[in-house]
Amino acid sequence: MFQSLSKALLSVLVLGSGLVGCASVNSVSLTPIPANRNTPVKAEVSRWIILGFNFDNDYIDPLVEDLKRQCPNGVVSGILTKDETIAYLLVFKKHVVTTGFCNTAPAAKAVTTKKAENS
Repeated sequence: MFQSLSKALLSVLVLGSGLVGCASVNSVSLTPIPANRNTPVKAEVSRWIILGFNFDNDYIDPLVEDLKRQCPNGVVSGILTKDETIAYLLVFKKHVVTTGFCNTAPAAKAVTTKKAENS
């Protein structure tokens, strides 16, 4: 009886430890927030990393294209980026979420004009 109970308890502990995780935010960055915040945009990517071996960060590249796709005729500003790591024993999930605001063509022209004046 005791032996079967200890085997059951050990099984529960081993299986349960695989479900336990820990989350942390590694970095948060923010660009200046625009006055016009009517059109929010959001992009996110994730990657699973086994045993901590991550050989490149190319999975981040689609974030920029996704934000541009959501704001084709304007400028994305007020960008907030969160880099989260979720750890499960020997496996990690990297999750990056980027949010911002799309300012339409008149705002983009104003930024372009201002840059031209400074040149």
